[in-house]
Amino acid sequence: MAKPRLALEKKAPEPRVSRLISINTDLYNQLMDIKHETGLTVTAVVNKFIAYGVKNVEIEDNKNDD
Repeated sequence: MAKPRLALEKKAPEPRVSRLISINTDLYNQLMDIKHETGLTVTAVVNKFIAYGVKNVEIEDNKNDD
């Protein structure tokens, strides 16, 4: 009897950069809460936050310039 076929679809690898960052404990705990609530990986959540922030950032002049 022939074994059932297992078909896997090819996916182009996405370029990734791995960097160590530090965040404060409160933000880490909030991130873990979101991870557990959504079932997403920490990487997926952080990437979504960063993508949103980059698209929506407003850079202001330093108000301490005299």
